[in-house]
Amino acid sequence: MDALVAKGSGKIAVGFGGNPKEKSAVRGGPSFELIFNIDHYLRKKGIRDNFELTFFAPMEKPGARMGKKALTATQKMFDKKNIGKRFGKKIKTFTEKGVLFEDGSELTSDITMFISAGTGSAILKNSDLTLSDSGFLKIDDYCQVVNHPNVFAIGDAAAFEGPQWAAKQGHIAEKMGEIAAYNIIKKEQNSHKRKSYKEYLSILCVMDTGTGASFVYRNDKKQVMIPLPIVGHWMKQGWGKYARWTKLKQFPKIV
Repeated sequence: MDALVAKGSGKIAVGFGGNPKEKSAVRGGPSFELIFNIDHYLRKKGIRDNFELTFFAPMEKPGARMGKKALTATQKMFDKKNIGKRFGKKIKTFTEKGVLFEDGSELTSDITMFISAGTGSAILKNSDLTLSDSGFLKIDDYCQVVNHPNVFAIGDAAAFEGPQWAAKQGHIAEKMGEIAAYNIIKKEQNSHKRKSYKEYLSILCVMDTGTGASFVYRNDKKQVMIPLPIVGHWMKQGWGKYARWTKLKQFPKIV
Protein backbone atom coordinates (compact mmCIF):
# COMPACT_ATOMS: atom_id res chain seq x y z
CA MET A 1 0.00 0.00 0.00
CA ASP A 2 2.80 2.43 0.90
CA ALA A 3 4.52 1.77 -2.44
CA LEU A 4 1.30 2.41 -4.34
CA VAL A 5 0.67 5.64 -2.44
CA ALA A 6 4.24 6.71 -3.15
CA LYS A 7 3.58 6.03 -6.83
CA GLY A 8 0.62 8.40 -6.61
CA SER A 9 -1.97 6.42 -8.56
CA GLY A 10 -3.43 2.96 -8.97
CA LYS A 11 -6.37 0.59 -8.61
CA ILE A 12 -7.45 -0.90 -5.29
CA ALA A 13 -10.07 -3.64 -4.86
CA VAL A 14 -11.59 -4.63 -1.52
CA GLY A 15 -14.14 -7.37 -0.98
CA PHE A 16 -15.43 -10.28 1.05
CA GLY A 17 -16.81 -13.72 0.39
CA GLY A 18 -19.68 -15.87 1.58
CA ASN A 19 -20.17 -19.48 2.61
CA PRO A 20 -23.42 -20.83 1.06
CA LYS A 21 -23.42 -23.69 3.57
CA GLU A 22 -23.01 -21.39 6.58
CA LYS A 23 -24.34 -17.92 5.83
CA SER A 24 -23.69 -16.72 9.38
CA ALA A 25 -19.93 -17.16 8.82
CA VAL A 26 -19.65 -14.04 6.67
CA ARG A 27 -17.02 -11.38 7.51
CA GLY A 28 -18.31 -8.33 5.65
CA GLY A 29 -18.10 -5.54 8.21
CA PRO A 30 -14.31 -5.08 8.29
CA SER A 31 -14.14 -4.88 4.49
CA PHE A 32 -16.59 -1.95 4.44
CA GLU A 33 -14.50 -0.19 7.07
CA LEU A 34 -11.32 -0.92 5.15
CA ILE A 35 -12.40 0.61 1.86
CA PHE A 36 -13.96 3.68 3.51
CA ASN A 37 -10.79 4.28 5.52
CA ILE A 38 -8.62 3.84 2.41
CA ASP A 39 -10.80 6.43 0.68
CA HIS A 40 -10.37 8.79 3.65
CA TYR A 41 -6.61 8.22 3.77
CA LEU A 42 -6.16 8.99 0.07
CA ARG A 43 -8.27 12.13 0.37
CA LYS A 44 -6.09 13.34 3.26
CA LYS A 45 -3.08 12.79 1.02
CA GLY A 46 -4.77 14.79 -1.73
CA ILE A 47 -4.45 11.96 -4.27
CA ARG A 48 -7.87 10.28 -4.14
CA ASP A 49 -8.74 11.33 -7.71
CA ASN A 50 -5.73 9.38 -8.96
CA PHE A 51 -7.03 6.08 -7.57
CA GLU A 52 -9.80 3.75 -8.66
CA LEU A 53 -11.47 2.04 -5.70
CA THR A 54 -13.80 -0.93 -6.21
CA PHE A 55 -15.76 -3.02 -3.72
CA PHE A 56 -16.69 -6.59 -4.71
CA ALA A 57 -18.79 -9.38 -3.21
CA PRO A 58 -20.56 -12.50 -4.54
CA MET A 59 -23.97 -11.58 -3.12
CA GLU A 60 -26.38 -9.16 -4.82
CA LYS A 61 -26.75 -6.94 -1.74
CA PRO A 62 -23.66 -7.08 0.47
CA GLY A 63 -24.46 -5.70 3.89
CA ALA A 64 -28.16 -6.59 3.68
CA ARG A 65 -28.03 -8.49 6.96
CA MET A 66 -27.41 -5.17 8.74
CA GLY A 67 -30.93 -4.06 7.80
CA LYS A 68 -32.58 -1.92 5.11
CA LYS A 69 -31.55 1.43 6.60
CA ALA A 70 -27.90 0.45 6.90
CA LEU A 71 -27.90 -1.11 3.43
CA THR A 72 -29.33 2.04 1.83
CA ALA A 73 -26.89 4.29 3.70
CA THR A 74 -23.94 2.12 2.69
CA GLN A 75 -24.90 2.19 -0.98
CA LYS A 76 -25.19 5.98 -0.84
CA MET A 77 -21.71 6.17 0.68
CA PHE A 78 -20.30 4.12 -2.19
CA ASP A 79 -21.84 6.53 -4.70
CA LYS A 80 -20.85 9.66 -2.78
CA LYS A 81 -17.24 8.53 -2.44
CA ASN A 82 -17.08 7.34 -6.08
CA ILE A 83 -16.34 3.74 -5.12
CA GLY A 84 -17.07 1.21 -7.86
CA LYS A 85 -19.23 -1.85 -7.19
CA ARG A 86 -19.03 -5.43 -8.44
CA PHE A 87 -21.88 -7.25 -6.73
CA GLY A 88 -23.54 -10.59 -7.43
CA LYS A 89 -20.53 -12.12 -9.17
CA LYS A 90 -19.06 -15.35 -7.82
CA ILE A 91 -15.29 -15.32 -7.49
CA LYS A 92 -13.35 -17.87 -9.51
CA THR A 93 -9.78 -17.00 -8.55
CA PHE A 94 -7.35 -14.24 -7.69
CA THR A 95 -4.49 -13.33 -10.01
CA GLU A 96 -1.59 -10.90 -10.01
CA LYS A 97 -3.77 -8.63 -12.12
CA GLY A 98 -6.81 -8.72 -9.83
CA VAL A 99 -9.97 -10.80 -9.48
CA LEU A 100 -11.40 -13.24 -12.03
CA PHE A 101 -15.13 -14.00 -11.75
CA GLU A 102 -16.98 -17.15 -12.80
CA ASP A 103 -18.78 -15.31 -15.61
CA GLY A 104 -15.41 -14.61 -17.24
CA SER A 105 -15.24 -10.93 -16.31
CA GLU A 106 -12.22 -9.53 -14.49
CA LEU A 107 -11.59 -6.76 -11.98
CA THR A 108 -8.09 -5.38 -12.45
CA SER A 109 -6.27 -4.03 -9.42
CA ASP A 110 -2.79 -3.23 -8.16
CA ILE A 111 -3.79 -4.31 -4.65
CA THR A 112 -6.58 -6.76 -3.82
CA MET A 113 -7.76 -7.09 -0.22
CA PHE A 114 -10.19 -9.91 0.48
CA ILE A 115 -11.81 -11.32 3.63
CA SER A 116 -13.02 -14.88 3.15
CA ALA A 117 -16.02 -16.38 4.90
CA GLY A 118 -15.42 -18.76 7.77
CA THR A 119 -15.41 -22.54 7.70
CA GLY A 120 -14.94 -25.25 10.29
CA SER A 121 -11.48 -25.87 11.73
CA ALA A 122 -9.49 -28.88 10.55
CA ILE A 123 -9.32 -29.95 14.19
CA LEU A 124 -13.10 -30.27 14.26
CA LYS A 125 -13.21 -32.06 10.92
CA ASN A 126 -10.78 -34.67 12.23
CA SER A 127 -12.84 -35.27 15.36
CA ASP A 128 -15.80 -37.59 15.98
CA LEU A 129 -18.07 -34.68 16.93
CA THR A 130 -21.30 -33.88 15.08
CA LEU A 131 -20.60 -31.41 12.28
CA SER A 132 -22.63 -29.27 9.92
CA ASP A 133 -22.02 -29.45 6.16
CA SER A 134 -19.55 -26.57 6.47
CA GLY A 135 -17.53 -28.18 9.25
CA PHE A 136 -18.88 -26.35 12.30
CA LEU A 137 -20.15 -28.15 15.40
CA LYS A 138 -23.90 -28.72 15.36
CA ILE A 139 -25.44 -27.48 18.60
CA ASP A 140 -28.88 -27.35 20.16
CA ASP A 141 -30.53 -24.25 21.62
CA TYR A 142 -28.38 -24.55 24.73
CA CYS A 143 -24.96 -24.67 23.00
CA GLN A 144 -24.62 -28.41 23.60
CA VAL A 145 -23.13 -30.36 20.70
CA VAL A 146 -25.70 -32.71 19.17
CA ASN A 147 -25.24 -36.34 20.33
CA HIS A 148 -22.46 -35.30 22.75
CA PRO A 149 -24.04 -34.36 26.10
CA ASN A 150 -20.76 -33.34 27.72
CA VAL A 151 -19.48 -31.13 24.90
CA PHE A 152 -20.52 -27.50 24.38
CA ALA A 153 -19.54 -25.14 21.55
CA ILE A 154 -19.75 -21.38 21.08
CA GLY A 155 -18.74 -18.66 18.63
CA ASP A 156 -16.76 -19.60 15.53
CA ALA A 157 -16.73 -23.29 16.51
CA ALA A 158 -20.52 -23.59 16.43
CA ALA A 159 -23.03 -23.84 13.59
CA PHE A 160 -25.76 -21.83 15.19
CA GLU A 161 -29.26 -21.52 13.81
CA GLY A 162 -31.35 -18.41 13.60
CA PRO A 163 -32.74 -15.77 11.22
CA GLN A 164 -31.22 -15.31 7.76
CA TRP A 165 -29.47 -12.10 8.84
CA ALA A 166 -27.65 -13.69 11.80
CA ALA A 167 -23.85 -13.45 11.75
CA LYS A 168 -21.00 -14.69 13.90
CA GLN A 169 -19.80 -11.72 15.95
CA GLY A 170 -17.72 -11.26 19.08
CA HIS A 171 -20.57 -10.15 21.34
CA ILE A 172 -22.58 -13.22 20.31
CA ALA A 173 -19.64 -15.52 21.10
CA GLU A 174 -19.28 -13.94 24.55
CA LYS A 175 -22.99 -14.35 25.27
CA MET A 176 -22.92 -17.95 24.08
CA GLY A 177 -20.00 -18.55 26.46
CA GLU A 178 -22.03 -17.22 29.39
CA ILE A 179 -25.02 -19.34 28.37
CA ALA A 180 -22.93 -22.49 27.93
CA ALA A 181 -21.37 -21.99 31.38
CA TYR A 182 -24.81 -21.48 32.92
CA ASN A 183 -26.21 -24.61 31.27
CA ILE A 184 -23.21 -26.71 32.30
CA ILE A 185 -23.66 -25.63 35.92
CA LYS A 186 -27.39 -26.41 35.84
CA LYS A 187 -26.69 -29.76 34.22
CA GLU A 188 -24.23 -30.67 36.99
CA GLN A 189 -26.82 -29.59 39.56
CA ASN A 190 -29.36 -31.95 37.96
CA SER A 191 -31.57 -28.94 37.28
CA HIS A 192 -33.85 -28.70 34.25
CA LYS A 193 -33.28 -24.95 33.95
CA ARG A 194 -31.63 -23.93 30.69
CA LYS A 195 -30.94 -20.76 28.70
CA SER A 196 -31.06 -20.51 24.90
CA TYR A 197 -28.60 -18.47 22.86
CA LYS A 198 -31.15 -17.77 20.12
CA GLU A 199 -32.97 -14.98 21.97
CA TYR A 200 -29.70 -13.02 22.10
CA LEU A 201 -28.91 -13.14 18.38
CA SER A 202 -28.33 -9.66 17.01
CA ILE A 203 -26.13 -7.56 14.74
CA LEU A 204 -24.07 -4.97 16.59
CA CYS A 205 -21.57 -2.82 14.73
CA VAL A 206 -19.89 0.57 14.87
CA MET A 207 -18.75 0.92 11.26
CA ASP A 208 -15.73 3.24 11.09
CA THR A 209 -15.58 5.39 7.95
CA GLY A 210 -12.43 7.34 8.76
CA THR A 211 -14.27 10.64 9.21
CA GLY A 212 -16.90 9.20 11.53
CA ALA A 213 -18.91 6.02 11.93
CA SER A 214 -22.37 4.51 11.85
CA PHE A 215 -23.93 2.64 14.75
CA VAL A 216 -25.83 -0.39 13.48
CA TYR A 217 -28.04 -2.66 15.57
CA ARG A 218 -30.50 -5.30 14.48
CA ASN A 219 -32.53 -8.04 16.10
CA ASP A 220 -35.87 -9.71 15.40
CA LYS A 221 -37.80 -6.68 16.65
CA LYS A 222 -35.96 -3.64 15.30
CA GLN A 223 -33.35 -2.24 12.94
CA VAL A 224 -31.33 0.79 14.00
CA MET A 225 -28.81 2.82 12.02
CA ILE A 226 -27.46 6.05 13.55
CA PRO A 227 -24.85 8.21 11.75
CA LEU A 228 -22.06 9.36 14.08
CA PRO A 229 -20.00 12.06 12.33
CA ILE A 230 -16.51 12.61 13.79
CA VAL A 231 -17.33 11.24 17.24
CA GLY A 232 -18.00 7.80 15.73
CA HIS A 233 -14.35 7.45 14.71
CA TRP A 234 -13.27 8.25 18.26
CA MET A 235 -15.85 5.79 19.58
CA LYS A 236 -14.41 3.01 17.41
CA GLN A 237 -10.90 3.74 18.63
CA GLY A 238 -12.14 3.78 22.22
CA TRP A 239 -13.95 0.48 21.73
CA GLY A 240 -10.71 -1.16 20.63
CA LYS A 241 -8.97 -0.03 23.79
CA TYR A 242 -11.95 -1.02 25.94
CA ALA A 243 -12.02 -4.51 24.42
CA ARG A 244 -8.31 -5.00 25.05
CA TRP A 245 -8.34 -3.63 28.59
CA THR A 246 -11.36 -5.69 29.66
CA LYS A 247 -9.77 -8.88 28.30
CA LEU A 248 -6.64 -8.07 30.31
CA LYS A 249 -8.87 -7.26 33.32
CA GLN A 250 -7.41 -3.76 33.44
CA PHE A 251 -10.86 -2.15 33.11
CA PRO A 252 -14.31 -3.26 34.36
CA LYS A 253 -16.67 -4.74 31.79
CA ILE A 254 -19.76 -2.58 31.35
CA VAL A 255 -21.55 -4.29 28.43
